[in-house]
Amino acid sequence: MKNYNKVKFPLKLKSVLIIIVLSAVLCTVSILMSALRFSQTNEINFKNQASDLALTASFTVDGDAMKAVRDKIFEVLETIPEDEVVLSDDWGSDEFNAQLEKFSSITDMPEFKKIHEQLSKTQTAGISTLSSIYSLDYYFEHSRPYALYLVDAAEDDPCLPGVIDSAEEADWEHARKHEAMTPYITNYAEYGWLVSATAPVYDSNGEYVGVIAVDLDMNEIKANESSFIFSLAAVLVAITVAICIITLIIIDFAVIRPLNKLSDVAVGYINENEQRKKFSDVEMKRSDEIGNLSGAMVKMEKDIENYISDITSITGEKERISAELNIATKIQADMLPKDFPANDRVELFAAMTPAKEVGGDFYDFFFIDDDHLALVMADVSGKGVPAALFCVVAKAVLRDKAMLGGDPAKILYDVNNILCGNNGAGLFITVWLGILDLKTGIVTYCNAGHEYPVIGVRGRSVEVIQKDNYPPLAASEDMEFSVETLQLKNGDNLFLYTDGVPEAKSADGSRFGMDRLVKVLERTEGKSPEQIVTTLKNEVDAFQPENDPFDDVTIMSVVWKGRS
Repeated sequence: MKNYNKVKFPLKLKSVLIIIVLSAVLCTVSILMSALRFSQTNEINFKNQASDLALTASFTVDGDAMKAVRDKIFEVLETIPEDEVVLSDDWGSDEFNAQLEKFSSITDMPEFKKIHEQLSKTQTAGISTLSSIYSLDYYFEHSRPYALYLVDAAEDDPCLPGVIDSAEEADWEHARKHEAMTPYITNYAEYGWLVSATAPVYDSNGEYVGVIAVDLDMNEIKANESSFIFSLAAVLVAITVAICIITLIIIDFAVIRPLNKLSDVAVGYINENEQRKKFSDVEMKRSDEIGNLSGAMVKMEKDIENYISDITSITGEKERISAELNIATKIQADMLPKDFPANDRVELFAAMTPAKEVGGDFYDFFFIDDDHLALVMADVSGKGVPAALFCVVAKAVLRDKAMLGGDPAKILYDVNNILCGNNGAGLFITVWLGILDLKTGIVTYCNAGHEYPVIGVRGRSVEVIQKDNYPPLAASEDMEFSVETLQLKNGDNLFLYTDGVPEAKSADGSRFGMDRLVKVLERTEGKSPEQIVTTLKNEVDAFQPENDPFDDVTIMSVVWKGRS
């Protein structure tokens, strides 16, 4: 038997693991969402600040001066063959420096100085996150567009006129449309995190002359983001741990401990621990599911105790009845004659197997005088004790009336009226009664609703004698019967049986039937009555389920051996 005390994975441990996992997932999701939200908010603020700063600067610079600088730079650029243009990717090379030298005079232009001064005021206005502010425009006359730096207000390493970058399509498309570019964020190894924005500049005639570009430094805020995320994670972890501990304590006291009490009592029942507590000892007066469970277990315990008490009483009664039935079975078996005649005139053998402890079939045989042997085969309707009791009465009355003399028809007439007068249960009985004259082999018989007898003619065939069959006894008073006769020859076998033989049912529902019965008798021709009865009984037992016989089985075989 399984030992229910050994719990490999207790509910408390499951609760701890589930809460830890759920808390970890919740904490991780909260940290990620908070970090994402914080980062998105910072980026939006920086993009708006960069856009506003670029737009403000675009209104403060002199558009005419910026146009003059731009035109001069374009003029110089047009003197340089396209295949000799050096991009900023080659910063510091001799070719790059030589190219800058061609644009060096531009820095002396009054317009350049004016724009530089205007942008420098914004650069030094105290905006801590401002990395650089500069003006640029795009040159579209070559096979590919260029981004040309006009004026850069950066204090350290500014981009001088003549610094040329390759232009991305997204950038110069905005320039073609003379509109501000949507702010964007970059992360370069050289500069770190930057947010960039542009705003178009127009001259006094309203013509587009270039853009003001602003780069804001996000390195510090990104560092703050990391610090914030770590701090937030620490706080959330601490809060989650505290919530876990509090939740576990609540669950332990409110759920797990009460369930463990109920479980211990239940396990005590399973393990048959005589010192176990009862559910009533740990009953919990609570208005929740555990309270309902506890109340249900207490009621179940009381019901089980009552049931056990009833079962104990019923078992004792059944044992008493079983003992009495065993005695009844023995009494019924002892009622049936066992001193089978076996002499030079007749040999007889019979057997009765009840479907239940006691049966409703019986056979009988007795000598009326030295030369006449009475043979009885009967079957009471129903099975069990009522049928067995009716058998006792019928057997006794039949023997008494037969011993007084008379033919089988007169005997059955008298027996029928007696049984009808004492039949409050409404039972009836089929009877085959025959009287064998041992001198002549003539059988005088009468059949009251019973199975037809079978004659096995010695050395020849087996024949079922299908003659008049009257209603069973105890069905109606004053019934008249007629006598039939059979002539047995030396060695002929008169075979009698109850309906439990042909109506025996197999597991698949088929019947044993008369054909099988006849074949068994043909196969046992010449055998002794005991061998014939035993063979047929074994055939029937093998045909039907062992523990579920269909009906009582009673068989008799009588062999007349001729005149003495």
